Amino acid sequence: MSDHMNARDPDDRLDSVLRHELRWEAPPELTARLLSLIPGAPMLAIAPARPKTWYSMLVLVLTAVALGLSLAVAWQIYSVVGAELGLAAIIEQLRYAPMIGLQRLYEALPASRQAVAVLVAVRDQLHWLLLAIILWLALDGWQPRLRRAPASR
Repeated sequence: MSDHMNARDPDDRLDSVLRHELRWEAPPELTARLLSLIPGAPMLAIAPARPKTWYSMLVLVLTAVALGLSLAVAWQIYSVVGAELGLAAIIEQLRYAPMIGLQRLYEALPASRQAVAVLVAVRDQLHWLLLAIILWLALDGWQPRLRRAPASR
């Protein structure tokens, strides 16, 4: 029996190799293009090919450079226009606007000082609580779990 099995092994291996080599799967782009020629054929969703890493990095760097240059040009234009229109004085007035508003509120409603003081105390306590939570998470070794999209095949 072993002679019979050994005699068939080369044929079986050749048969498996031929089956493997003769199996051909059409690329999804070709399938989609052929299906688009047939009226009423169902459309297939094709996952776009991902660009290479170097290309992605190049686009990222060029985008960062373009954004930096845009911000530099905008800052120069802002400083020239701001100097001409007196925007520095307007911004200075806006900086003191909340203080002026509170002063007018205190003059109109003297009891509002206590309400504002309570709100300031609550805000301060919330800041300390937020700081404590952040420190606790940092010292505890917490790491966020990032969910990654499954890779397309």
